[in-house]
Amino acid sequence: MLDQALALGPSGKLAWMFVGGLFIGFGTRLAGGCTSGHGICGISRLSLRSIVATMVFMMCGILSATLFRMLSHL
Repeated sequence: MLDQALALGPSGKLAWMFVGGLFIGFGTRLAGGCTSGHGICGISRLSLRSIVATMVFMMCGILSATLFRMLSHL
Protein backbone atom coordinates (compact mmCIF):
# COMPACT_ATOMS: atom_id res chain seq x y z
CA MET A 1 0.00 0.00 0.00
CA LEU A 2 2.80 2.40 0.84
CA ASP A 3 4.39 1.71 -2.54
CA GLN A 4 1.16 2.75 -4.24
CA ALA A 5 0.79 5.87 -2.08
CA LEU A 6 4.32 7.01 -2.87
CA ALA A 7 4.18 5.75 -6.48
CA LEU A 8 7.65 4.20 -6.28
CA GLY A 9 8.92 2.11 -9.13
CA PRO A 10 11.75 -0.39 -8.93
CA SER A 11 14.41 2.31 -9.18
CA GLY A 12 12.72 4.36 -6.43
CA LYS A 13 12.67 1.34 -4.13
CA LEU A 14 16.33 0.68 -4.84
CA ALA A 15 17.16 4.30 -4.04
CA TRP A 16 15.29 4.07 -0.72
CA MET A 17 17.13 0.86 0.17
CA PHE A 18 20.45 2.57 -0.60
CA VAL A 19 19.58 5.59 1.56
CA GLY A 20 18.44 3.27 4.36
CA GLY A 21 21.75 1.42 4.19
CA LEU A 22 23.63 4.69 4.45
CA PHE A 23 21.62 5.66 7.53
CA ILE A 24 22.34 2.29 9.14
CA GLY A 25 26.05 2.63 8.41
CA PHE A 26 26.10 6.18 9.78
CA GLY A 27 24.25 5.11 12.93
CA THR A 28 26.59 2.18 13.47
CA ARG A 29 29.60 4.45 13.14
CA LEU A 30 28.07 7.13 15.37
CA ALA A 31 27.10 4.65 18.10
CA GLY A 32 30.41 2.80 18.00
CA GLY A 33 28.92 -0.60 17.19
CA CYS A 34 26.01 -2.45 15.69
CA THR A 35 22.52 -2.56 17.15
CA SER A 36 22.69 -6.20 18.24
CA GLY A 37 26.13 -5.72 19.76
CA HIS A 38 24.93 -2.83 21.89
CA GLY A 39 21.64 -4.54 22.69
CA ILE A 40 23.00 -7.92 23.71
CA CYS A 41 26.60 -7.51 24.83
CA GLY A 42 26.61 -3.88 25.91
CA ILE A 43 23.48 -4.01 28.03
CA SER A 44 24.61 -7.26 29.68
CA ARG A 45 27.81 -5.43 30.71
CA LEU A 46 25.64 -2.53 31.99
CA SER A 47 27.38 -0.12 29.63
CA LEU A 48 25.62 3.25 29.80
CA ARG A 49 26.65 3.99 26.22
CA SER A 50 25.02 0.77 25.02
CA ILE A 51 21.86 1.32 27.04
CA VAL A 52 21.43 4.81 25.57
CA ALA A 53 22.26 3.63 22.04
CA THR A 54 19.75 0.76 22.26
CA MET A 55 17.05 3.12 23.56
CA VAL A 56 17.69 5.49 20.65
CA PHE A 57 17.61 2.60 18.14
CA MET A 58 14.30 1.38 19.55
CA MET A 59 12.72 4.85 19.63
CA CYS A 60 13.73 5.50 16.02
CA GLY A 61 12.36 2.12 14.95
CA ILE A 62 9.05 2.72 16.69
CA LEU A 63 8.80 6.21 15.20
CA SER A 64 9.59 4.94 11.70
CA ALA A 65 7.06 2.11 11.94
CA THR A 66 4.39 4.51 13.20
CA LEU A 67 5.03 7.00 10.40
CA PHE A 68 4.99 4.31 7.72
CA ARG A 69 1.76 2.90 9.13
CA MET A 70 0.16 6.36 9.08
CA LEU A 71 1.34 6.94 5.51
CA SER A 72 -0.01 3.58 4.35
CA HIS A 73 -3.52 4.60 5.43
CA LEU A 74 -3.56 7.73 3.26
